Amino acid sequence: MKLHHALVGAAGLAIAMSASAGSVDMDGDGGGLPPVGTGGSGTDDDIFCSTITVTDDFEISDITVTLNDLTHTWAGDLIITLEHVDTGTEVDLVHRVGRTGDSGFGDSSDYGADYSFNDAFTGDLWAEAAATGAGVIAGGNYFPTTVDGGASSLSDFDGESSAGDWKLTISDNASGDSGALRSWTLSLRGDMQMEMIPLPSGVGLGAAGLCGVFAVRRRRDD
Repeated sequence: MKLHHALVGAAGLAIAMSASAGSVDMDGDGGGLPPVGTGGSGTDDDIFCSTITVTDDFEISDITVTLNDLTHTWAGDLIITLEHVDTGTEVDLVHRVGRTGDSGFGDSSDYGADYSFNDAFTGDLWAEAAATGAGVIAGGNYFPTTVDGGASSLSDFDGESSAGDWKLTISDNASGDSGALRSWTLSLRGDMQMEMIPLPSGVGLGAAGLCGVFAVRRRRDD
């Protein structure tokens, strides 16, 4: 086992470098999913929105979004997106499952469980809905999908700051069916970052005026 510690010194002042990783798990509000036409075609009353404000600031490398207790009586009606309001980046989680081209009503299966989305997940929501028929699509882990069932990509957020407003939007794009969302969970993970931490006074390199970078290695053989 090898332990490495880096010291940077200038005129007897030493700085320690410490690595840390960012991590955020936050829940957003749920509510009813109004069917199209509830507030007049094209108005915001037809769209459910919920925003989570993140204050932690780190560089994003991974995102998971979980829809907790999502219910709806026609899966093919819903478009569900995640937007980082501060950057304008927006990604589809679900886009009218089972609907191809510019016509049709999409898959008639129901939502009725918890659904999580991450690029690394292997579950195919479109395939699961097709196999379900008119029943409830099984909850679980799915990769995000967009128009015509193509894979979407939450990695579009990679490299952006975690800080800011994150908005979940659910639109119901056909009349006659409704649903609800109990809550949703946003999980952000960040790359390792280096932090500069001043060492206590009196701890230095022992040679005033000496500048440079020194590595101190301690080796222990297990």
